[in-house]
Amino acid sequence: MTDIKYCKRCGTMISDVNNTDWYRHISVKYCPDCRRESDRQKTALRVYNLRQRKKQKDKFRDEQLELLKVENELLRKRVLKLREETESLQ
Repeated sequence: MTDIKYCKRCGTMISDVNNTDWYRHISVKYCPDCRRESDRQKTALRVYNLRQRKKQKDKFRDEQLELLKVENELLRKRVLKLREETESLQ
């Protein structure tokens, strides 16, 4: 393990094993400015993916709704036809 860590984005020194806690040294990847930008990009990507999943679910729901409408219409016609047949038999 290296004694000095550099930011993965801009290359500035972010940690020295002799001056910081060991666990912080091994966990830090970015300088504070780059970390904020990285967090913003990750959040934007999460929101984008969430919206895409929501669009897919909404599209599926709308398709199912249309199928149910068609099925209901066919069932109504069938019920009317059965009523007419029972009335004609009596």
